[in-house]
Amino acid sequence: MSIFSATRNSLILVAVAVSAASCAKSTTLPSSAKSLAAIVETEPVLSTEDAADDPAIWVHPTDAQLSLVIGTDKQYGLEVYGLDGRRHQRIAAGLTNNVDIRPLPSPWPTGTAVLAASNRTLNTLSLFIMSPMGELVWLSESEIETGLNEVYGLCLFSNSEGIQAFINDKDGRYQQWRIDIVLRQGVRENGRFDDSTVLGRGTLLREFAVSSQPEGCVADDTHERLFVGVEAEGIFFLEANANKSAALNTLAIVDGVRLTADVEGMDIFTVGQAGYLIVSSQGNSTYALFDRMSPHAYIDSFTLADDATLGIDGTSDTDGLAASSQIRTQRFPEGLVVVQDGTNTMPAGAQNFKLVSWQDIAKTLGL
Repeated sequence: MSIFSATRNSLILVAVAVSAASCAKSTTLPSSAKSLAAIVETEPVLSTEDAADDPAIWVHPTDAQLSLVIGTDKQYGLEVYGLDGRRHQRIAAGLTNNVDIRPLPSPWPTGTAVLAASNRTLNTLSLFIMSPMGELVWLSESEIETGLNEVYGLCLFSNSEGIQAFINDKDGRYQQWRIDIVLRQGVRENGRFDDSTVLGRGTLLREFAVSSQPEGCVADDTHERLFVGVEAEGIFFLEANANKSAALNTLAIVDGVRLTADVEGMDIFTVGQAGYLIVSSQGNSTYALFDRMSPHAYIDSFTLADDATLGIDGTSDTDGLAASSQIRTQRFPEGLVVVQDGTNTMPAGAQNFKLVSWQDIAKTLGL
């Protein structure tokens, strides 16, 4: 296994002060919170206990119905599901915690994407490549050594300088890496992708820190803004461009109502240049929506309840999530949101992921 490392730039420390009282757990819901239901759920992960964590969505280049959900099984690796919830692949990549995805630019074939995951087996950043046909391959010889003590959350960012990964440690440290995916000599872009044909490289761009344990994050590629969750404190944002300031700005604090610790997964549902930041509030199993555009006003929250007719339970102890407005199918005509369910009850089994129609969210919340 090849391990890539890089010389670290100067460390930028940022302190965030939040009242200890705001960190208390609560089951209080926002007074305006609405309830709806998922319309599809994935097969349970094959590992037991606390295993499913964070999803990502791959959009098929020609047929949205063939798009896929990739989820972490943090006891094993990655699982890949169709939009009907059926498992397509299971990859033994190690203790992967968070996962994210970005399309690879030309000359890579349309639909080719890179995925990155925080891998707690070796405290590395793991790379995967998705073919246009929907086959996921782990680049096991391209593990990026972080030097962190306990890698945790992760998200990807793409701008004119390329695809980049943000990865964090439970102690609050963040790293930003540039990710380069290159073909080995003599290989064509339309060939088979695996360790023999594709090589991943990482270059450390900068480091910064938050004041306590982070996990979830999401980068707004268009506006070059990084949103980070500090589990017991709230949501913060900063410049995603590595050449700009890493000073943190407060978006929302844990108040025991709109956000209840832990602050977990987050993603952006795009609507043109605008859209919504969706955040998983684990302590009260709700999903908070904020305006994607500054000053990122709070909009509303929703919960997922049981649907006895479909036999799909709601979510509790919710963790990671992913969203895509590019998924347009009969079941998901206006987009898709995927969330983790910490306690799968219909039927009782291992944890899984719930698929929610954006149309249902928008209608329920009056968006």
